[in-house]
Amino acid sequence: MHIERYEGAPNLPEIFRNFVLRQLRGRALDDNFKEEAEAGEFPDFACYRDVVLIEVKHLESDQTERIDEVFRREASPHEMPVFFGARDGRLITRYLSNGKDIEAKIASKLGRTIEAAIAKANRQFASYRQRHPRKNVINICVLLNSKLRELTPSGVLHSIHAKVVNGGRRFSEIDAIVYISEKHMTILPDGRLAFGIGVFENVGAINSPWKMEVVNRILTLWSSYRTGADVQDGREDIEFSVIDDISSYMKKSDLWTLEYKRDPYLQAVKIEILRFIYNRSLAILLLQGLKGAWAKPAANEVDQALRTLQHVIEETNKRGLDLRLLERHLLTPEEKAKLLVGLPAEFAQKIV
Repeated sequence: MHIERYEGAPNLPEIFRNFVLRQLRGRALDDNFKEEAEAGEFPDFACYRDVVLIEVKHLESDQTERIDEVFRREASPHEMPVFFGARDGRLITRYLSNGKDIEAKIASKLGRTIEAAIAKANRQFASYRQRHPRKNVINICVLLNSKLRELTPSGVLHSIHAKVVNGGRRFSEIDAIVYISEKHMTILPDGRLAFGIGVFENVGAINSPWKMEVVNRILTLWSSYRTGADVQDGREDIEFSVIDDISSYMKKSDLWTLEYKRDPYLQAVKIEILRFIYNRSLAILLLQGLKGAWAKPAANEVDQALRTLQHVIEETNKRGLDLRLLERHLLTPEEKAKLLVGLPAEFAQKIV
């Protein structure tokens, strides 16, 4: 499923702040930053007469380089598929003998980002509650994501579980961790689109079930605030689609990528035909680039070849194909002859 968003990623921290202040009638503790900071660490918000404290962590650091670093360090160059652009890491690891190990290491790296945010929130709650002790309190850590495609709802929940539960319960100051992603969407059974929200109950909420009633009430209000509808329960394994943020100004290559996402017309094409289309496009570009006395192709013909080549690359990335499977030497003699139809004879001799 392809979903587009035209105004860019929303400013979720500011939106959530307005939600707490207006819908929960809470207060922002950093409004008294100097006074609070001098006393110690503190969370972002206090609600319901300080019974509920909320700390918000905005996940915004690009994870691409961290993931690429794992592949560079762990993957054998002889096993790595050749591809251009970007593709789902799971379509790369399937080629690798240690693919499962690499997936685990990537998950661990992403998990450390989550762990650092939770650990800091735990310290903030502990410091503030020590200065302002009271009974029957709820501490909620909210993780926000509006930009990062790698942080899927299921992946983040698995990371939270691994970091909080494995080796004994940790971060005991936090009763519940809520993950809100507005980079991931799914289709509900009634056809509506829904953002991804994940909730993790820590030991405090497990021992005091009323706390989750409060958390769920807050999430219901949030869902109504953002979408006008109630929260819909779902399974942890729901497949979410990544939202594409569309810029007002795009390079041709980016526009062609978007064009193919909207209409993936090559998705049912056999690899043999994909190989021919790929090499025919390359031949037109070589006709333009190689020195020779032949007439050069028109600018619009070169543009069309580049556009088609971009579409083929997008399709290979969707399938997880190694581009070496499209090399010219794999064409049959009949396909090679067809490839050269309409091209200057002198040029054809150079590329046969």
